[in-house]
This record gives sequence, C-alpha cells and structure tokens, in this order.
Amino acid sequence: MNLSKVMKNPNVFMEESIMTMKRIFCASLAAVCVAASFASCGAKKDKKEKKDDFLGKWECEKFIMDGEEVNDFFGVEPYAMFQIELSDGNKGTLNSLFASEDGKPMDIEWKKDKDGKIQLINEEIFEDEEVFLVKEGDKMVMDMSEEGDEKENKAYLIKVDSFKEMPENPFGDFSDDDDEADVDFSVDEEEDDK
Repeated sequence: MNLSKVMKNPNVFMEESIMTMKRIFCASLAAVCVAASFASCGAKKDKKEKKDDFLGKWECEKFIMDGEEVNDFFGVEPYAMFQIELSDGNKGTLNSLFASEDGKPMDIEWKKDKDGKIQLINEEIFEDEEVFLVKEGDKMVMDMSEEGDEKENKAYLIKVDSFKEMPENPFGDFSDDDDEADVDFSVDEEEDDK
C-alpha cells in the first residue's frame, strides 16, 4: 500500500489490516479444531474425559506469522486476538478485537468431527470459511495458513480459568479530527498575481 494513501486515509489501512486479521483468525480457528479432533479415542469413559479436556476457556498465548513468533499484532497482544469458550451442548463464545465491533463476546456453536477437530461455527464471524481448533498437548492450535502459504501462520491458545480484560480501543480513533494537523491549504490570491 502506498504510504501517501495511508496518510491521506488511515481508515483504508485499518480496514485492510482488519480484513487480513479476520482471514488469519478464521484459518487459526480451523487449525485449533483439527487439534481437538485428535482427542476422541478410547472407551466411553475416555471419550468423556477427552471431551471435557477441550471444554472451557481458551486464550491466545502466541502467534506464529510468516513462520516467526510475534509478540503482538499492530500493538494488540495475543490474548486480545482470541478468547474462546467451549461449553457443553455445542455452544460457546468468541471474543476478539477483530471479530466484534462492540468488544463483546459473540455466540458460536462448535462441533467435533470424526478426526477430533473442533469446528467453530458462526456465519457472521467466519462467513464461508471453516475454522478448526486442534488439540496439541495442553494447547489448542488454530492454523491460519492459507493454501499455498510457504510459511506457517498459527495461533496457540492455552486453557485459562478466566479471561484477561480486553483493552479499550487499542487502535485509537482514526475518525477523530483532533489527531489531524491544522494545515491551511488555501492559496493567497495576491501572491499569485505577482
């Protein structure tokens, strides 16, 4: 993107960044579902234990973007990117600075496929994308890589007792005119006549 375009209209830059993050978010959720699918083996008692293993609150701990671990995304810490709660009855919530305009958790549904992956379902958030969580050890992984990506893009979520509080407006308000410089672009007609 052209720097002069960003300077003239920072909202375009944020909209593109948010769309990119939504794509990454959806792909990550898909990976986490894949990981959860590996937890569905054994007798009925084992299945109940495995099912309970992925129920609960999951908060993003770290990102791998373009094959490298990053500490934040445009200043947003990982925990604010994905906070997912999976509850009994295939219900849950998802809270993300990029998925919700009002910063409130959104209702989701989930289903476990035959491979043990957990698919997160909400047409408003995920649109046409399939998003999965995959259980890897004590973490859930959401693979956000798209087909053809040379390097991995993943979010790693850890199980928590309670979510950290979401930051308020971490991006600032790009629509606020107070941040703009006061510049006078008017032309003095007397100078043009000389």
